[in-house]
Amino acid sequence: MSTAALPDPQGWRAAAAARIELFQTLDAGCRIGFIARSSPAQMLVWEASASGTDVQVAPFPGYANSGLDLLLAANDDAIGAIVEAARGPLFDVLRAGIRSGSVVCYMLRRRCDLEARGYDELLEALGFAFMGACR
Repeated sequence: MSTAALPDPQGWRAAAAARIELFQTLDAGCRIGFIARSSPAQMLVWEASASGTDVQVAPFPGYANSGLDLLLAANDDAIGAIVEAARGPLFDVLRAGIRSGSVVCYMLRRRCDLEARGYDELLEALGFAFMGACR
């Protein structure tokens, strides 16, 4: 079994700081996780707080128990590109990975809840555009 390494937390923090406009609209407590599909024991988490975006590495207890709003799960081929892009064009690489299927984005909350918590800009940066009323 392969064991792809997660991106460095400092790089993940820098990525959030570089795209502050995507994170500043998130409600405190919003959480976005990232795992390697081949070794999902650990997750890297962006968490919105009143003081900005925190980054932590935590055990991945499964989708339902993760406490995440969104989860990005990358295959081993995508991990290398994501690690390289963490301090640069991360969202372009994530978006391309989502389009190609090498990164899967799991929305663990209803669309209405995500929109209400400020995820519109971040989801658009990942390639998801929602239009119309939420039902």
